[in-house]
Amino acid sequence: MMKAIKGLIFDLDGTLADTLADIADAVNAGLEAFGLPRRSNEDVRAWIGEGMPLLCQRAIAGREDIPLDEMIAVVREHYRVNRLNKVKLYPGVPELLDELVRRNVLLAILTNKPHEHTEAMCAVLFARWPLVAVEGYRQEAFRKPDPRVALRLVEKMGLTPGQVMLVGDSSTDMHTAKNAGLTAVGATWGYRARRELIDAGAKHLIDRADELLALL
Repeated sequence: MMKAIKGLIFDLDGTLADTLADIADAVNAGLEAFGLPRRSNEDVRAWIGEGMPLLCQRAIAGREDIPLDEMIAVVREHYRVNRLNKVKLYPGVPELLDELVRRNVLLAILTNKPHEHTEAMCAVLFARWPLVAVEGYRQEAFRKPDPRVALRLVEKMGLTPGQVMLVGDSSTDMHTAKNAGLTAVGATWGYRARRELIDAGAKHLIDRADELLALL
């Protein structure tokens, strides 16, 4: 079955790109706007993966006096302006993508990052690689781990779920893969613990980007 893999859907944050520093800066801009203390990058790391509304909700947990929608607006605007300040692709990712393109593997990105940020960032970070599609968060009903957008990407590739792997760094990604009937691959270099990926049903774990090639 492994030899039949013809498409890959990647998560973005914590999988292809290390976006933590820019996200943490945006969250802290929001906290400071409401007179709250800054939080460490490690604190923010634990909140990433389920979209900006939940990220902001976690950042102000226990502070019902702070309007969530206003917090989201501040964080979103700061991130819009500064989203490429510190972001970088993880080691080995450019070489991996080069080889996947050489092998004619179809590529797509699916993230819970707001779609506007996703499109703008991917246009810069992945300009040299052909992507079938890039999908970010558009509405709550379709947020990962809901499988519908993942299945739409599979359809755009002209493939079946059994021919596609989903690679991500969180339980959300593993559950998305399971819900869509895709092969779940956990990237251990991201923002979540190895144990979380295993418990969420990862079929494979990879510790380096190039290890993905052995699974194809």
